Amino acid sequence: MSYSFTQKISGIFLKPTNTFRDLEEERLGTALFHFLKLSVLFSLLMTVTLYTLPGIPITKKWSMASQVFQPLDLFAALLVVTVVTPLIIGVWLHVWVYLLGGRRGIGQTLKTAMYSYTPFFIITWIPIIGLFGGAVSTLYPQTVGIRELHHIPSRRAAGAVCAAAFLPVVALFGVIVMAFVAPVPMLSFLTASVGSPATPDCPYLLDDADLPGSIVHYAAAEVENAIISRDAKEYGCLKEYTATYAEEKPSSATSRRIQHFIMIFPPGNASMMVQSDEAFYRGLVPPRNADELPAPGIGDRCISYRAPGLGSSANGAYDSYCIIFAKGDVYEKFITVGPSPDYELLKDLAGRAAAKIP
Repeated sequence: MSYSFTQKISGIFLKPTNTFRDLEEERLGTALFHFLKLSVLFSLLMTVTLYTLPGIPITKKWSMASQVFQPLDLFAALLVVTVVTPLIIGVWLHVWVYLLGGRRGIGQTLKTAMYSYTPFFIITWIPIIGLFGGAVSTLYPQTVGIRELHHIPSRRAAGAVCAAAFLPVVALFGVIVMAFVAPVPMLSFLTASVGSPATPDCPYLLDDADLPGSIVHYAAAEVENAIISRDAKEYGCLKEYTATYAEEKPSSATSRRIQHFIMIFPPGNASMMVQSDEAFYRGLVPPRNADELPAPGIGDRCISYRAPGLGSSANGAYDSYCIIFAKGDVYEKFITVGPSPDYELLKDLAGRAAAKIP
């Protein structure tokens, strides 16, 4: 029986047994094409939602990331994850299917894995519980699909699905428990070859001696070249560093934090990166608009913006401030994160950072 795109979606939801039976002889390429269409649709709608509906709780978790990643970047990342993850899970699932008697080939398992993610694409839209509920909702159609496409009993099909789904969770839980209860010498042995992250060798990062008494240095790292933003790479970014400053260490969810980004560019390109950021902030429209502020007179080019209602806490929504400047070949960006943002402190830190650049 030939199924249309929508008939496959409704069939997996309403009549999974009959649907999988009818799709048994379907070619893997046909199933993959259906899955790619569903993945593109899901990634597109999710991107639109995250960038246009700030009332949804998940949007606020992405709000800071959305300043760094453009919608097209997020769409591409979602699409890659959406396509690759079920295929990897399908290979892992087939190991258990084979051990429990499934002999109809890995193609049938991959078809099952792809079609079983149909509920995930639909249920994930439910705020708060959507992600977990969507993941759990894949288990039943996976069990039905393995049973029907591999012609094995329900108990074996369920056993394969549960082993594939929960053994990694149990292993991860075991590692976490061991980290808390293992003796210190054992932990030292396990981590001896790993070492702790070294402070990046960047003369422009603020250290404890550069910071005012109200905040402390929290963390710093050099950004891997593979995850430097696309815009920065277009301007020839050579190095990127990031640091976080907080009111307390360890920082809690209610404390005020400041993120600091540093990029090193070829001559002249740091100011062009600031211009690119300026165009981005000026292009934002309600409800994600940004208000331009009088920029501090630092560096060769400096801009400053306030993004209203970017996050929320128990005391309501809070704003986020940013100061971006270029001085010579160095680009720096400061962003406030968390409630009660202190713009004067942000200006103070930006001034201190500019003073470290020759």
